[in-house]
Amino acid sequence: MKILFICPSLEEGSDGVGDYARRMSSEVIRAGHHASIIALNDMHLAPQQQERIQYDRGLAIRVLRLSSRLSWGERITLAGNFIRLARPDWISLQYVPYGFQKKGLPFGLGGSLKKITAGIPCHIMFHEMWVGITRLSPLKHKLYGFFQTRIAREMVRKLNPRIITTSNRLYQLVLENKQIEAGILPLFSNISLMPKDAQFADSVYRQLGILQHERQNYVVIGLFGSLYPGCDLESTIRDQYQAALSVGKKLAFIAFGRIGAKDAYEKLKTEFENQVTFANLGELPEARVSTVLQLLDKAISGTPRQHYGKSGVYAAMKLHKLEVLTSSWSSIPEYDSQISAYNDFLEERDPEEWSTQFVSNEFLNMLVNSNSKATVPKLT
Repeated sequence: MKILFICPSLEEGSDGVGDYARRMSSEVIRAGHHASIIALNDMHLAPQQQERIQYDRGLAIRVLRLSSRLSWGERITLAGNFIRLARPDWISLQYVPYGFQKKGLPFGLGGSLKKITAGIPCHIMFHEMWVGITRLSPLKHKLYGFFQTRIAREMVRKLNPRIITTSNRLYQLVLENKQIEAGILPLFSNISLMPKDAQFADSVYRQLGILQHERQNYVVIGLFGSLYPGCDLESTIRDQYQAALSVGKKLAFIAFGRIGAKDAYEKLKTEFENQVTFANLGELPEARVSTVLQLLDKAISGTPRQHYGKSGVYAAMKLHKLEVLTSSWSSIPEYDSQISAYNDFLEERDPEEWSTQFVSNEFLNMLVNSNSKATVPKLT
């Protein structure tokens, strides 16, 4: 099969949906198929720049990056030319409203894409849909959400996709509430499980002041990535300190990745100065992130439990066989009970089911199985 992904941007490390499309493309190629990508609204390029090849884990992927500073008409024309040359069997639209338009209102996107994809089977992956999904949402979000819902429904009507997916149960329920039928294609880990770097591991232990022969005397917990607003990290660390103390162990805490709230981190470090050993490793390459995850006994999620299904960081923790500690809760009263049941399922999934290979195989099977069906209802 030839699969062409369409996403907003392909600036490596700066756009999660673009990183997802690139990694999915490399897995599709690795499985013996063809994949290419169009970035239709790339804010990281000057108008005259166009990138033709990107790489993921040694595999070359043919891409077309179109600057957001080009007119929309120019971008659609160039994208259409690229599609005609690629002659894909499937178009996979990786949808996130704020990626395609800075205010999250990509009016006309469905109509424009219909012009250049007509006759090609289409898949839509809703990475995000609209804001204002709960009665607790502020009025501004509800207003934006009203228009974003209309845009999404119009896009589904125009493209008439054979398959619609989203990454988690919450989004599936929200889409169903607006009569858009979607299956779940779970996210894969954004960090592959790699061989442990023993030398780097030793340097991390040195920063924590832990000697190798003393490792069994410590419980090592860690936070990978940013803190979600409202994340109660203080309580989580306090509870883990007491739990470690109860079994005669000490507690060590590692922050790594873009922690964001540095003031909050320094405050925690001061508060637990005589109780917990801290290390902030900052941003790390993928192989070293995998090593750190393998050093941990437990990982802290900075994402609320209701949103675990949309978190590549949570997937990375589960792929690395870690117990995940919840430090944040964000109630969505209309959906809480159903999301909770789904998250119980997520916590029990086999670690290998969080891998890129497993998820890409699920994606490819969806496409193959869809080809054998006459019709697949999408919007009711």
